[in-house]
Amino acid sequence: MPGTRAGIARVRPTKNLWKLYISSRRRVARLRAIIYHAHREPSGDGREAKVAFVTIDILNLWANFMRSYYLSCMYSAVSSRKIQITATPPRQTENQAIGFAVRHWRPRATPKADGSWQSRDEPTWHDPSQIIPVMRAQGLSNLLDFEAAFSTGERTFIDLPVFRNYFGHRNGRTQFAAQNLAPHYGLPVTRRPTEILLSRPLRRPQPLILDWMDHVLFTIEYLCM
Repeated sequence: MPGTRAGIARVRPTKNLWKLYISSRRRVARLRAIIYHAHREPSGDGREAKVAFVTIDILNLWANFMRSYYLSCMYSAVSSRKIQITATPPRQTENQAIGFAVRHWRPRATPKADGSWQSRDEPTWHDPSQIIPVMRAQGLSNLLDFEAAFSTGERTFIDLPVFRNYFGHRNGRTQFAAQNLAPHYGLPVTRRPTEILLSRPLRRPQPLILDWMDHVLFTIEYLCM
């Protein structure tokens, strides 16, 4: 699977990790407002389009955050608690850091003439299982905190890409895959993916898509603290 898709604006790395959280929080607030409007609309193309946009965008936001977070850590960024991240070896350029991540999974990949890398060769940034080994191999000092963020058994980063694929491709296979996740949330598989996302999971006070957005933002906040 490709990492950051072509045409998606990338978040710039920073020396201050809290800036990544503030930027993400603003974007999530705008996406939540779209879902609130969609939830009040009757079923139809407008409602479907809003949920599709938010689902795709929240995964893009997460993928872009992960890429920028990785690069920021490589630049010895400082967390909100004033803890500086270190790597081994230190002081890598962006092309070197991305190249390391690329070659961890694709050893035969080669850079472009200017030293940069094809987006399609980069790891799948939204998938923690692909990024944790790269962080570990880079010897990042915040590795234990990074691993802890994904050790809760929470399903957001597993299931969100499945629904994103449905909205991106809209065929029987992707619809079936999304609907089959409904029982994990106490919801019937007979509902369409859009209605699953706008339904409240068992013993939850808000729609599933809002739960996922909250978890994405919580994870970003935790990683930037």
